[in-house]
Amino acid sequence: MVSPAEAIDEDPAPGAFLLTLTAAPAEHVLPGGDIVPGYAYNGQTPGPTIRVSLGDTVTVTLVNQLDQATTVHWHGLVVPWESDGATWMLGGVAPGESRTVTFTATKAGTFWYHPHMNTDRQVDAGLYGVLIVEDPAEPKVENERVIVLDDWILPEPDNGALDSQPPDSASPAPPHGGDGGHGESGAEGLWLVNGLLAPTVEMLSGQSLRARIVNVSNRGYVLLGGALGAQIASDQGLLDTPQTPETLLLAPGDRVELLWSLGGDGFTVWDLPYSHAGGAGVGEPEALLSVAPEGDAAAPTPPTFAHPGEAVSADPGFTTLTYTFAGDDGAWFINGEQYPEVTVGQVIAGQPVVIEARNLSAVEHPLHLHGLAFELLSLNGVAPTARTVEDTLNLRARDRARLLLTPTEPGFWMVHCHILEHEEGGMMTVLEVVEAP
Repeated sequence: MVSPAEAIDEDPAPGAFLLTLTAAPAEHVLPGGDIVPGYAYNGQTPGPTIRVSLGDTVTVTLVNQLDQATTVHWHGLVVPWESDGATWMLGGVAPGESRTVTFTATKAGTFWYHPHMNTDRQVDAGLYGVLIVEDPAEPKVENERVIVLDDWILPEPDNGALDSQPPDSASPAPPHGGDGGHGESGAEGLWLVNGLLAPTVEMLSGQSLRARIVNVSNRGYVLLGGALGAQIASDQGLLDTPQTPETLLLAPGDRVELLWSLGGDGFTVWDLPYSHAGGAGVGEPEALLSVAPEGDAAAPTPPTFAHPGEAVSADPGFTTLTYTFAGDDGAWFINGEQYPEVTVGQVIAGQPVVIEARNLSAVEHPLHLHGLAFELLSLNGVAPTARTVEDTLNLRARDRARLLLTPTEPGFWMVHCHILEHEEGGMMTVLEVVEAP
């Protein structure tokens, strides 16, 4: 297994990255040979991995060759509002047109990009890719893999989606976006890794491997199990202290970075049963990917990363905004409202904000904020044992989370559930950041 092909920088100047990103119809070939119509960026799904350095100026021209409007959203990055790709007060890129956005890569980590217009259909059709911001001060690891996880429902002879046109708002759901066979949908499905079924990473023994893992599924949760090594990073880059988890849950939109230092023994990472309707999944663990070292060299000393090691912030005791998630299939709400008929909250750039998020529904919701990374102050009244900074936080049924953030970029920022069918079903609102008076 290799990483998705990387984007070629069209600007040779140092400190700048230039890319033309074309969204166009494509065909996806599933394991077993079934062909599914969909979309792709620059002819590949996952789209080209964009790799830049901390501080680079990134310029991307989105060319739309679809039959519907689209955008590109930089999930997890703080960018100027006009470059964010959401459509509140901004239109999409019409078929046959293009739009250029520019931003500075101000945070090292593993991020991803996808449309934010007709989002569930366009992401489901194959429009997604990874963006890596590298910090030159970090140690180099001998092996790295970008691992994009997405789940597909196995095609059946009477599945009309196989004969449909590339998905739009009127077409049937494509054979994609289930729960990997482990959720409550009842569909027979499977998780693919970079488009492959249970692939193997081959490398030399006596070396280290850095895995940048992204869950791009519309609604599928991945509970990783097995030999997970050390977790060194999550949504917003390096953890404050590295962790050695026995399992790791990736909700839709989540990212995680794992580090293995390997001798001659290989291992398998498992997809454990999980459902966002209560956590207890159905079925048996399934192999997600394997790592197979060649040779019998001893495991090396792992590279040392400069983890910040900061303490958990104290809860200031006030609440600026409350977001209440509620609803059921077909009708999803934040604060009793459905997008776009929402009340726009307002906060001031540079001033601390505390958000209280409450999940009153019977299923889980990954809360995602655009342009606003946040620190978890507490979950159900309990502070985390280590400082946790995220942009996507899974809320289990009846969870109550308190989040601390300081906005920097003025604009209208989306707040929504990253189960994309929930978002498109109304579970999205808007937070305005204004300049200080």
